[in-house]
Amino acid sequence: MGEYMRKNIMPLIIEGAFILSCFIFPKEYFIYTNFIFYLLLLIYFCRKKDFSLKEWLSSIKSGKRFWKQVIITALFFVTAFIITIILENLFPNYNTGTIALRRNSWLTLTIFAISTIILPAITEETFYRKNMISFQNKRMLLCTTLLSMFLYAIEHSLTIWGIFLTMIWALPLSISYIKTKNIYVPMTAHFIGNLLGNGIDVIMTIISIV
Repeated sequence: MGEYMRKNIMPLIIEGAFILSCFIFPKEYFIYTNFIFYLLLLIYFCRKKDFSLKEWLSSIKSGKRFWKQVIITALFFVTAFIITIILENLFPNYNTGTIALRRNSWLTLTIFAISTIILPAITEETFYRKNMISFQNKRMLLCTTLLSMFLYAIEHSLTIWGIFLTMIWALPLSISYIKTKNIYVPMTAHFIGNLLGNGIDVIMTIISIV
């Protein structure tokens, strides 16, 4: 347990500071604080060697089994998004409390693209799946998985309804990591999902700016 806490204490502090900043700074600054949050996590994980670009690329090149696992995970990840959209439409009066990232210039659009497509796949999977989920025993596995899903959720939303919806997003990624024990499977699937979802937002923003 001591090693578990030492591994996660700094990322938890960084997340706590980010969440606190959402209550302190005006909404137009969220795009910057969100980027700083991911950047600090990336630097930390790279220094601690929790993430390796070389290992990720090696997994990507490893063959059909890896990509089969990625595709299955990505499909369930996208399905989770669709389910939450349906739930949002069924209960439109419930506030999701989503942390909105405004992008109304080339600078904010660039930051948005980096901090919603590339960085989350790396930092969130390393933090909430690889480092947070413990395989010590079944009880620890269940408790740490639920905790990791909750922490993932409050990084995206600040209301109970929004947290519940975002935990649905985390479910297929968590199950994928538990089943494969290869963090680069959910990481790749997460990147694909973000590329599809947020990539459309980037394109639409470019059209509006131009």
